[in-house]
Amino acid sequence: MAGQSEKKLKKLLEKSEELFWKYGYDTVSMNQIASEAGISKMTIYKHFHSKEDLFIEVLTNSIEVHINNIMKTISQEYHTIEKIGFLYNYSLDLLKKYPIILFRDIAKRKNILERIISIKQEKTLPIWRRILEDGLNKKEIRKMDIDFVSELLMNLPSAMKNMDFLYDEGKQLKLYESFFDFIKYGMLGSKE
Repeated sequence: MAGQSEKKLKKLLEKSEELFWKYGYDTVSMNQIASEAGISKMTIYKHFHSKEDLFIEVLTNSIEVHINNIMKTISQEYHTIEKIGFLYNYSLDLLKKYPIILFRDIAKRKNILERIISIKQEKTLPIWRRILEDGLNKKEIRKMDIDFVSELLMNLPSAMKNMDFLYDEGKQLKLYESFFDFIKYGMLGSKE
């Protein structure tokens, strides 16, 4: 059975995620989080040194949940292109799920952006390698340098430094849909 401290931490993280996702990083205060979670600010600072640390933990937990969901699906017997399609479609669905204000708040904070990119890369690079190695072993994709292509596929979305699309949800979704379609079929080929 979870102790009181663990229960409070779980409640804190759940409420923080809800508030950050709804209002963005800038708008949410530590007082608001404490009040809505039904805990004291002292309890928050017992676990996290700053709002930024709390935000990073909330984002890290969210990434972990999604990585686990992705791993369950790509572990099944699908064609390599279907796995790549799933991975990119999953990413598109996340873009639709999270409010654009959250992306803007992350993008304008270099420290948070760098930490999240680092965590995401650490978690997603093995997924790309696994998909490509499996596809190569099954002869579903052409021979390639797995390490290079894994890094490329993982980093291409972040290479888009033009952040104008962050202010228009329609442009954001269209950009990612077009980009993912190019990667799946233009670079790696199709099932046929």
